[in-house]
Amino acid sequence: MIDPEIRDRSVSPRSGGPRRTWAGLLALALVTAIWGYSNVLIRQLEHQWDPLLLLWVRYALVGLVGIPWLVTQGLSWSSWLWGGLVGAILAVTTLAQAIAMESVSVDQMAFITALYVVLTPLVMAFFRRRRPPRAVMAFALVSLTGVLLLVGHLTFTVAIGTLWSFAAAGLATLQIISTARFSRRLGAFELTFTGALGAAVILGLLLLIPGTHGPFHPVWSWRSLWRLLYLAGPGTLLAFWLQIWGQSRLTATQAAFLFNVEPVWTAVFAWLVLGQTLSPGQGIGAGLILVSLLALSRDG
Repeated sequence: MIDPEIRDRSVSPRSGGPRRTWAGLLALALVTAIWGYSNVLIRQLEHQWDPLLLLWVRYALVGLVGIPWLVTQGLSWSSWLWGGLVGAILAVTTLAQAIAMESVSVDQMAFITALYVVLTPLVMAFFRRRRPPRAVMAFALVSLTGVLLLVGHLTFTVAIGTLWSFAAAGLATLQIISTARFSRRLGAFELTFTGALGAAVILGLLLLIPGTHGPFHPVWSWRSLWRLLYLAGPGTLLAFWLQIWGQSRLTATQAAFLFNVEPVWTAVFAWLVLGQTLSPGQGIGAGLILVSLLALSRDG
């Protein structure tokens, strides 16, 4: 099952051939590790910061750093608009993840959100007006079975966190597809900084709506400061740039398949830093999700 877009680009002289593809894969592999650790840091900071305020500060710092450089580039209004749109989707994706982590463990959130690896080829098939390959549908069912085992018994709190994780999966699918599309129109730095500003704007608007956030009493300490700086620096600026740079060398489907490593990194860091573990049944569920993702990756 070879995606036509993958086949065409693999032989295109402009694509740079296998070297270009491998460079994109390595870049996104590093992104998954950065994201995995970022998920753990967000969970730690949620005890000290309101999630909405935390994410707004994270993206606003990156956007402010990029403004002086952006004003010298003479970008068109459409470039600002599309870059901001990609950032807005990224903002609501990370916000959904942060809200989910308030009621489910960080590793459960990561594995459920990883369903975007299945959703991406399904959405791409829909836009191309093609029937999804049977393998995709089969492994989608395997992934959903894994989610049911991973979640285990449902309570009201867990159900809410699970729904937010599913929402994050859908939003991540849109973010991957939109980044793949607009990374060919804008440079990596241009899309990174306009995206960060777009994320900061949409989160700032949400901050103005009563009832969307808790009390603003962030706990300042050296530990929380370096965590915040990591989220803004490597966690946002570097990771978003690497994602854009890598996706410009790959298709959206290829990128989504590579991102299946993120929940593994999240689970590893959650175990090392937070001491979180999975029960045997949950481990089987997580394994089913990974098996389906890896199988699709091999077929893609």
